[in-house]
Amino acid sequence: MAKDVKYVYGVIASSETVHFGPVGIGGRGDDVYTVPYHDLAAVVSDCPPVDYKKLKDKEQLLHDLANHQAVIEGVMKRFTVLPIKFGTMVKDQDEVMSILRQGYFSLQEAYAALEGKVEVEVVATWEVSDVFQEISAEEGIAELKAKVESRSRLRGIPDRVKLGKMVFESLNRRREGYQNQVVGALAGCTLDLQKNSLMDDGMVLNVAFVLEEAQMEEFDRRLDELDEALNGRLNFRRVGPLPPYSFSTVEVRPISQNEVKKARKLLDLAGDAISLKEVKGAYYALAQEHHPDAQQGNGAGDERFAQIAAAHQLLSGYCLGQAAAAGIVARKEAESHRCSFSPAAISEGILVSITQAAGGTS
Repeated sequence: MAKDVKYVYGVIASSETVHFGPVGIGGRGDDVYTVPYHDLAAVVSDCPPVDYKKLKDKEQLLHDLANHQAVIEGVMKRFTVLPIKFGTMVKDQDEVMSILRQGYFSLQEAYAALEGKVEVEVVATWEVSDVFQEISAEEGIAELKAKVESRSRLRGIPDRVKLGKMVFESLNRRREGYQNQVVGALAGCTLDLQKNSLMDDGMVLNVAFVLEEAQMEEFDRRLDELDEALNGRLNFRRVGPLPPYSFSTVEVRPISQNEVKKARKLLDLAGDAISLKEVKGAYYALAQEHHPDAQQGNGAGDERFAQIAAAHQLLSGYCLGQAAAAGIVARKEAESHRCSFSPAAISEGILVSITQAAGGTS
């Protein structure tokens, strides 16, 4: 039987060990508790090792995903939670401490940005048959529809294609109009939003908002007023408050020798020891030269800029991780700390990145 590992759910602000009950992932009743490091703590539980990327049992996958979310939402009743990507497992408590230690500055910054904030998802649907009936009565569409119906199927093909295009465009205009109306009504009490994909024609919008927890009452009031003003034309469903999954999620992974070598080469950084200040200086100099605004539409320049930005993110995370691992807890001091790029040092490195809305990372 494989040895248990530590499943990591998220990060909270706590310097003490806190217990949340026997609700751990895997359905065995494992205790969910915190592993503290300075003023932050990881929320963890024991579990058997599972490779979710290779897992073929979809029922278990969905069950564990729901369990993961339920734990985070339970913790959220007492703390603001910075969620960690579903499926994050490490060997033991020492590796949990390594995540907290090497990711300390990134985690602290991301947590501070989200403290006291929640995510709320709003989904709106409409009755597709009613919408198509209204569209069919529009001037121009009604006339063309009558013309198509009066002709044989073969002779009416060009007009049928034109009619389909007109209906499609009208449907999109109506959907976009409702989206703008909903977002406009709710924007005044929210901080940011993330538009999610629409699953079918019956869905008008699917938007995640992040807002101050204290604004929840105002958010609900505005949504109720909007529902009343639309007089049933849309069916609203609000989900939340939730942890800010759509706006900030922690991802943890090892760092390879090769990617560090490539990143250093891109930023033209040599030497056995480099500080974060030097990484920033090299990045800013190259970023000005290769920024898309300075490239006048040069596609190759855009790609080069993206590579430089990714190299900066990687080396920044690496340097901050080494500084934190050395016991440094002040950001200013960490930026001056000279980091080792020896093979042994890199092999011990963990990259803790924060995935944000629209795919950004820090």
